[in-house]
Amino acid sequence: MSIQARFQLSRGEFDLDVDLQLPAKGVTAIFGPSGCGKTTLLRAVAGLEPQAQGELRVNDQVWQDSRTRLAVHKRPIGYVFQEPSLFEHLSVQKNIEFGLKRSKPDGDKTISLDAAVELLGIGHLLKRQPYQLSGGEQQRVAIARALAVSPQVLLLDEPMAALDDARKQEILPYLENLHQQLDIPLLYVSHSGMKWPVWRTIW
Repeated sequence: MSIQARFQLSRGEFDLDVDLQLPAKGVTAIFGPSGCGKTTLLRAVAGLEPQAQGELRVNDQVWQDSRTRLAVHKRPIGYVFQEPSLFEHLSVQKNIEFGLKRSKPDGDKTISLDAAVELLGIGHLLKRQPYQLSGGEQQRVAIARALAVSPQVLLLDEPMAALDDARKQEILPYLENLHQQLDIPLLYVSHSGMKWPVWRTIW
């Protein structure tokens, strides 16, 4: 089982031309300098780049080819951005539950909401508002919300870029937990090379 991604996209002087076969489990780190197409690749996987042509197959399911293009809301992906983008008027629990609106029926869940909360170590934060959280805590909540979708693929677009060194060290163990506990692939974008040997790196 694997992810097969082949995309071509031209935008001004920028050209994205990738042909990748990625494992359907574990973490693949995509790194490189700003502007090289890392985020564009994630957006193409998510269906957010309508001009991207090519093919995308996830575990033998066709998400995109010359005849098929699953709409964004039909692609079972979780997407975590550089900024947590939590709903300020909702509690942590309500923010996470928002992800359930896009989840599959309970019988098809890849991870339960309780498991996501435990995995990210945020059980004690559920009643708090986003403004009461540190940057690292907010990002952990954002990851839990993405997992509530029960994704087949989790996309992480520089989730630590906005954090200082202390907050990065706070969140790193939880990212390792994702790698160890989840039976789904994680595509992790970073502007610098990752040094963890358990992560497969490309780019």
